[in-house]
Amino acid sequence: MDSVTVRGRWLGGICYLPLLVFISILARDKSPFLARHCRQGFALLFAELVSVAVIVMIDVTLGQIPLLGFLLVILLRLLFFLAFLWVSVMGFIRAIFGEDWRIPYLDELADRIPIH
Repeated sequence: MDSVTVRGRWLGGICYLPLLVFISILARDKSPFLARHCRQGFALLFAELVSVAVIVMIDVTLGQIPLLGFLLVILLRLLFFLAFLWVSVMGFIRAIFGEDWRIPYLDELADRIPIH
């Protein structure tokens, strides 16, 4: 990457914090570095919202099974929380250090998002 400004690094870092991605998306002077992290942060936010919807559907259906459903929903919530926390922390750290990083399994979705 070319020289990335400190402002660009911080804006890239906050892309991985839910809903704060919109601050970076609305920034006027986006470098290719910042646009890349904005796309990834938005893809991560989309994946988080989809996973919450899936967990709610599982909770409404299978979650009604007395013990098994409760344990399944708790386990899924914990797994998704830890996975998204890990990806958010890794993305934040990589952006702060000015590195380009591709989120595994979400990079193809991120490439389709029209943020320039």
